[in-house]
Amino acid sequence: MTALLTELDTTARAALKSPTTIEDTTLFPSVDSLYSRKPTWKRIKDAVVVSADLKNSTQLSFGKYINTSAKIYEASTAPLVSILWAFKPAFVDIQGDGAFAIYHGERATERALCAAITIKTFSAVTLEPKIREILGEKVPDTGLKTGMDRGTLIARKLGVHGTNEPVWAGRPVNFAFKCAGRADAHGLIVTEEVFKHFASNDYVTHSCDHSDPPTELWHETDVEKLGTHSKCKELTSHWCENGCGDRFATAILTGQKKRETVTRA
Repeated sequence: MTALLTELDTTARAALKSPTTIEDTTLFPSVDSLYSRKPTWKRIKDAVVVSADLKNSTQLSFGKYINTSAKIYEASTAPLVSILWAFKPAFVDIQGDGAFAIYHGERATERALCAAITIKTFSAVTLEPKIREILGEKVPDTGLKTGMDRGTLIARKLGVHGTNEPVWAGRPVNFAFKCAGRADAHGLIVTEEVFKHFASNDYVTHSCDHSDPPTELWHETDVEKLGTHSKCKELTSHWCENGCGDRFATAILTGQKKRETVTRA
């Protein structure tokens, strides 16, 4: 152990003393293009991160009820990843009981938001009811909880040579994870940085025309772990099941913003 700690001391000192290069890139870098043998990070601007995981996953029993817990992981994670990929992310990674995706490029924030709302809808309308229907009351209250942020990332590969993995460092990943951690089952919390992008988009801010008149869908919430950025927004609904969901998603993805039925104060 002493020898290992001595070696790590040398590694940490070298990393802190050596010059680090930040290389700007306009295109999202492939994992293969990330540096692993030199301290050069690629900087990606306007990256949007969606993170989601299971509520109460630590209460799932991997002892007596290991089969039940495995079923819940499979029923939640596979569809979650399918949703993330459906909106054309640049990168997706599965982590334990959840996953995160990075969106970049044209309408990245719109694609990420549609993915996040779809996760929320799947969790509330399909996942949790099916868990209750099929597995009964022997599992804790659960469901996917989602967070979202946007900003600048830096990336490179780190780890032991031969097993280097991509590291995406920066606020968007950290904040998206913390927003998801603050959310409840079927919840979606986004940072102010995300919400201000949609603040004048009627398809995002207000309910469909089944409400007369359409009502605002977001309320303020605090994510204390974000420090000075703790003021966030939480979505109170999900995609309408009467056909409006598809129409609204298409409108958001194609850049539409105004609806005649929405009146703003």
